[in-house]
Order: sequence, then C-alpha cells, then structure tokens
Amino acid sequence: MILRRARMSDREDVWSIFHAVVSTGDTYAFAPDTSVAVAADYFVGSEMVAFVAEVDGRVVGMYKLIPNRRDLGAHVANASFMVHPEAAGRGIGRALGDHCLRQARVRGFAAMQFNFVVSTNTRGVALWQSLGFVVMATLPNAFRHQRHGLVDAYVMFRSLDDIVPVFGAARPDISPIARPSAYALIYDEQRRVAVVRAGGGILLPGGGIDDGETPEEAAVRESAEECALEIRVVGPRGRAVQFVHARETKDCFEKHSTFFEATPVSTRQGVIPDHSWQWLSPAAAQWALTYPSHRWALNT
Repeated sequence: MILRRARMSDREDVWSIFHAVVSTGDTYAFAPDTSVAVAADYFVGSEMVAFVAEVDGRVVGMYKLIPNRRDLGAHVANASFMVHPEAAGRGIGRALGDHCLRQARVRGFAAMQFNFVVSTNTRGVALWQSLGFVVMATLPNAFRHQRHGLVDAYVMFRSLDDIVPVFGAARPDISPIARPSAYALIYDEQRRVAVVRAGGGILLPGGGIDDGETPEEAAVRESAEECALEIRVVGPRGRAVQFVHARETKDCFEKHSTFFEATPVSTRQGVIPDHSWQWLSPAAAQWALTYPSHRWALNT
C-alpha cells in the first residue's frame, strides 16, 4: 500500500470511490446522485490537504484534512475518509486514519473532531474509537438512513498531544538507523532562540543521547558542548521523528527526538563551543532551521 498526496489526475478514481460509498445512503449525508464535480471538489479541491491509498496501482481509499472551524477554531482539525467497498476489511481505513492523525500533528493541529459520524456505521465508530476518539455528543435522529430511517449521529473528538509526528521518510532500499536524540529550545530574555551551525545545517542545540543519559540530561550536556551555555530546563516541548539521509555514507538515520524549552543560566568561561551559534528571533529561526521537526518544535 502506498499513501501519497492526491492529485487532480485522481478525479476519476475519487469519483469511483465516492459514488460507491454515497450511493448506499448509510454513512454520508450526500445524496446518492451527487455529481462528479461536487465529489472532486469535496476531496481534491485546491484549499485542502488530501491523500489517497494506492494498492497495485489503483486508488482504493482517500481522506481530506481541513480545519474544523475558521480563525479561532482553526487549531482543531476535521477529516473525511472513504474506502472503496471492494477494498473493505484490508486495513486501509486504519492506515488512512493513522496517517491522517500524524499529518494533523505535523501541520500544527492540537486536536481532531468529527462532526457527523452515523451511529449505525458500527465499523467506522469502532475504528475511530480504537484510534483514540471518544463520542462527545449524540445528535438524535440527525441522519436519514436509506434503510433504517432516522438514526443518530455522533460528534467524536481526540486530542493529538500523544501523536508523535514524523518528518521525512526512509528509503525503501535502506534500513534506517534509530538514533534517540534530545534538543533544547533555549530562549534568552528577548525571547530569541539559540541555533547552531553544524554539519547537518542550522539546528537547535542538541544531539544523540548517550548510554545511561536521560533526554533532559542529553539536552543540557549538548547545550554546554555546542554553545558553552549552562541551561535550566523549563519543561518538555514535544517529541518527533526526523529521517535524515547522510550524503557521504548513504546511511539513513531515524532520529527519535525529544525537545525541551530552556533558559540560559550562565556562560561556561574558558570553554570554546563545538559549533558556531547565535540568537535568532523565532521568525528568523523558523526560516533558518534545516530540519522540519525543529521548525515544528519551535511552533509547538
């Protein structure tokens, strides 16, 4: 199974899945005779993030990811999923759901809400519950089921705090090397953040966790080595996975990174930092940082 971004060239496949799903009148509020144009606009419109699941060159499932509300409610995501009935029972819905949750976390959403899950869609309800969603409200007789008449619909919700976002991907021909890492977002009194210039680009201070170290201890040690700064850790900022490809060795590293917010306490006198470093405004750091996971941590 391949999960990839949807393209406008997927319109026919999207329509095939959409029509097969809505024509039964048991899960979506769309009329069974909804047009191709409406279906394509709903799933592959220009203003949304949409992915498809492809098996043996055929698109068999899809989802779209959007803000649940505009402006002050835009930190909560909403998503819609469809799997072709002929591909049901093969784990495609679960793969799409898991992928969507990670994409939502990567894109900065704090939670996800489904506004209208038909109660008689028991397989769908069970899937979302297994992925951490809970029923927050029941809308009595809100859906006109094609066979059962008026049935309830659910509002379902889950926080994304426990979702570890993944940035980049491993090459299929190389087994990635797992590397636990820790990084510090060190803010000075002007709320500038420290960044270092290392072999991998411009990064937050940090690196690999040594044997016997905790992530927090590693962040403190690395900050002292790279910036000659003694820091005080304020608290955790988040966790992420970053795939990094080494050009020289062709190795692929799967960096399981823990991020901490910290403040500088003092400068280590007489110590030469391992790397050149500087203070940047958050906006400048967001532009300069090389790893997407570090930019994500800065915004978390």
